[in-house]
Amino acid sequence: MNRDDLCYESSVVLARRIRAGEVSPLQAVDAYLDRIERVDPQVHAYLHVAADHARSAARQAEQALARRVDIGPLHGVPVAVKDLFDLAGMPTTCGSPRILGGNVAVRTATAVERLEQAGAIVLGKLHMTEFAFITHHPDTRRPNNPWGPERSPGGSSSGSAVAAVAALASATLGSDTTASIRLPSAWCGAVGLKPTWGRVSRDGVFPLSASFDHVGPITRTVADAALLLHCTAGPDPRDPSARRQAAPPPAPAPRDDFRGVRIGWDEDFVTMGVMPDVADTLRSARDRMTALGATIVPVALPDFERTVTTIANLFDVEMRAAHAHLYPKHAADYGPLVRHALAHFATRDPLVHVDGTIEARAFRQEVDRLFDDVDVLLCPTSSLTAPPHVDDDTIIQIFADDHRNVIRLTRLTSYWDLAATPAISLPWGFDGEGLPHAVQLVTRVGTDEALLSSAARLEVEAPDRGRRPPLE
Repeated sequence: MNRDDLCYESSVVLARRIRAGEVSPLQAVDAYLDRIERVDPQVHAYLHVAADHARSAARQAEQALARRVDIGPLHGVPVAVKDLFDLAGMPTTCGSPRILGGNVAVRTATAVERLEQAGAIVLGKLHMTEFAFITHHPDTRRPNNPWGPERSPGGSSSGSAVAAVAALASATLGSDTTASIRLPSAWCGAVGLKPTWGRVSRDGVFPLSASFDHVGPITRTVADAALLLHCTAGPDPRDPSARRQAAPPPAPAPRDDFRGVRIGWDEDFVTMGVMPDVADTLRSARDRMTALGATIVPVALPDFERTVTTIANLFDVEMRAAHAHLYPKHAADYGPLVRHALAHFATRDPLVHVDGTIEARAFRQEVDRLFDDVDVLLCPTSSLTAPPHVDDDTIIQIFADDHRNVIRLTRLTSYWDLAATPAISLPWGFDGEGLPHAVQLVTRVGTDEALLSSAARLEVEAPDRGRRPPLE
């Protein structure tokens, strides 16, 4: 097996091979570092490569194996994390080099700490939009989609999705506030899991909007996403908002078919503003599920437009609060869109947060009642496949016209951030231009295990599984 093939192995398989002595942790780390050196200049997934740290951790992992000590289910597996997660001794810039360029973390975020406790080896920090908002800072080279350099990889966990799909890490960690795990996963062809809100601790993670921020994995398989969730989830005294719910099992529950599973389908949600080939993709996934025994249940989701103001009332105030120690003191050092957004949010009455909190609670209860009649909802992740890169001036104009338009553009994903439900984006073939399609599954709050079980079975049916991007 050559080094590139090793890099494309799933985390589950690589961990098994390392424990069996077929591959050493140092061999795995060196294979990834070699591939990063060759491939990352094409896609710009990394902001910081921690080669010395990774090799040192690999040697320690090898010594543990020599003593027949199994550190955990990710023993020796190389991973990478979005650059808003703190890792002691490494820079955390949040994609904002002028403001946080000299910021070196003194301790490690809980989620990353748990990955390391499970045996994972961190290769470095991954690119992201500035402070997890919409655009990349102009002082950085924006990441490219592995399926075409002229195409957007999505955001804000852009580097996390690119690194996973381009095999620049075995698996990655990202965050999702309105779209930021699932949208880049959909556009790049990865598996992107947004767990139930609070299922994974946000300690040591720079916030974007506290009511919506989720931490979760981006991987190449559902089994890998389940394994990373198992390793990172659980209560955390450092994060009072973390759910008091045990981590899910390390592997999805096996499912032979979809008999007895009720699939919720909202025709308007699937088709309104959605490109026809994307809707057709959803229908093909629906048809495969029904062929395997699922029952389709028509549902009517709560109207999205009424949620736009709710999201804005919470998001605007919370992003402003997250930057209170940086803005306006460092206003000139922000990129143009984040600077513009913070200036606008500073004019908003913070009391709107009270109304937003009340409306959000009512919305979540309404969505929860839907799951009395269905087991899983099927819907698109995005209304289109990866578009060409959009210049910052265009995005700023969209924001300036009505900043709620940004929420509307991510309605297929932000809906489920507001609902706090678990949701997963799965690759589902390619369009006529060779760009990945995706489908999204959603289940009730707290039922991440059921979501992963359904996703793992549906993944088996996906067309063109295993196709690699043209980066070799």
